[in-house]
Parts: sequence; C-alpha cells; structure tokens
Amino acid sequence: MKIWLLATSLVVFNATAQSATDGEHIYKQTCSSCHGRLADRKSLDKAPPLVSLSRDEIVDGLTARRDGKIVGRGNKAKAHLTDDDIQKLANHIEKLKIVKPQIPQ
Repeated sequence: MKIWLLATSLVVFNATAQSATDGEHIYKQTCSSCHGRLADRKSLDKAPPLVSLSRDEIVDGLTARRDGKIVGRGNKAKAHLTDDDIQKLANHIEKLKIVKPQIPQ
C-alpha cells in the first residue's frame, strides 16, 4: 500500500511539475532567441520587450500573429501554437515579470 501511495504521489508530482514548466519550455524553444531569456529584449528592434506588455496584450498578439492577422518575421515561430500554448506562454511571461526586478527610471 505504501508503495502504491508513493508511486501515485510521484505521478501527480511529475504531472504538476511538467504542467508548470510547459510555458517555460515553449518559451525557450520558440521565443527566447529573439525576445531574450527573460523576455526583456526588443525583438528585431521592433517589438517591445514582452515583460512590458499586459497579459491580454501577450495573448492577443500571439493569437493574431499565429492566425496571420499581424504579419512579421516572428509569424513562422508562432504558427504552430495552440490556444493552450499561448495561455502557458502568457503565464510564463507573467512569472518573468516577477523574476526581473523593475529598474526605476
């Protein structure tokens, strides 16, 4: 019985950990090369740093680019994103806002 409980706990923990890191994984694979590891770079000197955008702006922008409503060099990277992927990316970028200290201007 103890072994079964331990095994069940490990499965639940792994599923939870994977879910929490999905947005991070998608970001690293799809976004970080242009937007930076902390989403704090202007992409191609045009797009603002992602950490400067609201969650709604991130979701709307990713969705519009994926759907071809906004044309740009980043569309190819966004074409394969699902609605769930976009939500996970927005969640991850929101977490990056907390990680990166805001510099007073």
